[in-house]
Amino acid sequence: MSKQTLRSILGATAPTSLPKTTALLVIDFQDEYFTGSLPIPNGPQALKNANTLIDFADQQGWPVVHIQHVAPAEAPIFAKHVAIHADVHQKPNHRLVQKTSVSVFASTDLADQLKKDGITHVVVCGLMTHACVAGAARDAVPAGFEVIVADDASATRDIVVNDQIQVSHDVLHNAALAEISDTFGSVMRTQDVLSLNVQ
Repeated sequence: MSKQTLRSILGATAPTSLPKTTALLVIDFQDEYFTGSLPIPNGPQALKNANTLIDFADQQGWPVVHIQHVAPAEAPIFAKHVAIHADVHQKPNHRLVQKTSVSVFASTDLADQLKKDGITHVVVCGLMTHACVAGAARDAVPAGFEVIVADDASATRDIVVNDQIQVSHDVLHNAALAEISDTFGSVMRTQDVLSLNVQ
């Protein structure tokens, strides 16, 4: 029985380079996950690594897209604490895309925007790994993009399923990354992304 990922079995290999036609998607680094109702234990470290990726993307001339989940004013989450965290390296030349669904591609025209810009590859980071990060990775593939998820620039929270099954943030994070690696794209550490040859 092979424990290789399906992508490996089908011949996929780890990236050694990235083209100039790469964009960085920075997903949902919002106050809700820091001072709101959904605190994420590894959120601050993920944000720090995301900032490293943002600075790298700026150096390479990649488009940086900050993605923000929005909800109606009366919603229990993503209403009061909807703002992007103040520590995110958000710059005037960066793009802001607001979404209302788990996957940014489901409720926006981001795929069309990226294709119009000639983008072929996306590096994805953000919160939460098992939800909006994984959703973006899954939907980016059929939209025609090659995907890398930066695992240490993403994070998630502990959850309890049916009031009895406790899933720790580390287990949930790793399971989501395994799913992405198996069928959708590459999973890499931030420093490994920075080490790729940009052509």
